[in-house]
Amino acid sequence: MDPAAAGAGQPRHSPACPDRPVRLLLVAYAFPPAGGIVVMRALSLAKYLPASGFEVHVLSARNPVVPVLDPGLLKHLPPSVRLHRAFTPELPFRFRKRLWELVADRKPSFEEQAEAPSAPGWKSRLAEAARRVFCPDPQVVWTPFAIRAARRIIRRHAIDAVLVTAPPFSVFLIGNALKRSFPHIRLISDFRDEWLRFYLTDFDFLRSEAIRRRAEQIEKETVALSDLVVAVTESSLREIRSRYPSEPAAKFALVHNGYDPDALRPLFSRPQPLSAARPREKVVITHVGTAYRTASPAYYFRALDGLPPEIRDRIETRFIGRISETEERLLASRGPSVRLLGFLPQEEALRHIADTDYLLLTMTNEFSLPGKLFEYLASGKPVIALSPAHGEVARLIAETNAGWCVPHDDPEAVRQVLAQAVRHAAEGTIPFQTRAEVVARYERPRLVAEYARLIRERLFPERLSADAID
Repeated sequence: MDPAAAGAGQPRHSPACPDRPVRLLLVAYAFPPAGGIVVMRALSLAKYLPASGFEVHVLSARNPVVPVLDPGLLKHLPPSVRLHRAFTPELPFRFRKRLWELVADRKPSFEEQAEAPSAPGWKSRLAEAARRVFCPDPQVVWTPFAIRAARRIIRRHAIDAVLVTAPPFSVFLIGNALKRSFPHIRLISDFRDEWLRFYLTDFDFLRSEAIRRRAEQIEKETVALSDLVVAVTESSLREIRSRYPSEPAAKFALVHNGYDPDALRPLFSRPQPLSAARPREKVVITHVGTAYRTASPAYYFRALDGLPPEIRDRIETRFIGRISETEERLLASRGPSVRLLGFLPQEEALRHIADTDYLLLTMTNEFSLPGKLFEYLASGKPVIALSPAHGEVARLIAETNAGWCVPHDDPEAVRQVLAQAVRHAAEGTIPFQTRAEVVARYERPRLVAEYARLIRERLFPERLSADAID
C-alpha cells in the first residue's frame, strides 16, 4: 500500500498529544439495546473508560441479529459516550435460525443414544455452501459497512485507538482493515472466547474445515497487526500466546470479565444465601443464561434423575434465558418440576437470583469462565458448578469459596452435591460463606480501570511521561 494513500485524510492531531484524553473507538457487533451476556463486556468498557480519561465512541450494528433485546441497559451509559451504528444486511435471528435448522445435519443431543440419521446429500452440500459464503461467521456481512463507518469516525474525531471485541470473530477483519488504513492508530483486539480450540467446536455452523482455515488466517493477521491482544482467562491467554511464540510477551494481557456493582447493589446489599429463618419446602435451583451444548443441563438432569424420590421431589429447577435448539427437547420433557422463564431483562433476572437457594452452572470446557458466574458470585448465593476439576470455573469457585464444583461427567459426584444442597436448605444452614473481598476484585469499575492502565502504559507511554511532567 502507498504510505501516502494510507495516511490520506488522517487526523491532524498526534495520538501522543498530552492535552486531551485518549480517543477510543470501541467496535462491538452487538451493543444495547441488544441484550444478554454477549453485550456486557462492551457495555462495561463504554460505561467506565470515560472515568479513566478516555473519550469513547462505540460502533455497533444498527440491526444486529441477536435473540434478545434489553433497552434498559442503555441507561447505564454516561452522556459523554458517542454511539454510532452501521447497517448489517442480515436476516432476522429467528428466520436465519429456522433456515439453518432445515439444511443442517443435526447432531444428537446428550440424551440421545442412537446415531442421528445423515442428512440428504443436497442438504449437506447446501449447508457447506452456506459455511463458505458466511465465513468465518454469518456476521461477516457487516464488516464492509462497519469499516466504512469506522473510517469516517476515525477521521472526524481524531481517534487514537481502536478496540475490537469478539465474538463474532469476523469483527477482527474490521480492526485489521483499519490498522492498515491508519497505521498510526493503536489496535487492541479483545478475545472474549478462545477461538480456534473452543469456539469453532461449540456451534454447528462453525464446524467446517474451510471456516477453521479462514479463522486461523484471520487470527494470525489480527495478532500480527494488533498493538495489544487481550484475553479473559489465564487458560485462553496461554493458549493464544502458545500459537504465536515469536510475538513479544508485552503484546498480550489478561483482563477478566466481571460484574457491575451498580446493577447488583440494590438487590444484594445484604446477601443471605440461605436464611435460618426461612427454610423451604421446595429447594429452588436457578440456571441463568443460554442453555446450549457446551453448557448443557443434561448432566445435571442425569444426576437429578438418579436421586431418591424423597430428595429429587424437593427440588424445583428454574431456567432464565434462551434455550438453544440442541437442548429444547430435553427441557420440554421435564415436567412441572422445571420452570422455563425465558429471557428476562437484567433487572428482572436479578430479582429471581435473589429469590433462589442455589445457582446452577455447567461449563464442559476448561477454558471458559461464563460471564454469568461473576454475577452469581456477587449475589452471595451458593453455586452448584458442573465443570472440569482443573478448569477456570473450578479455580474461581475455589478462590472465592462460592460453592461446589464437581466434574460434569461424574453423575455420582453431582448427586452427592445435590443431596447436600437439599439437606442444607431443609435445615436452613449456610453451606458456604463467599469471600466477598475476593469477589470484589472482579468489579467492572476495577477491571476497566486496569484495562485503561494497560492501554496507557503499553500503547501511550509518551503520554504518561507528559502527564507526569504536568
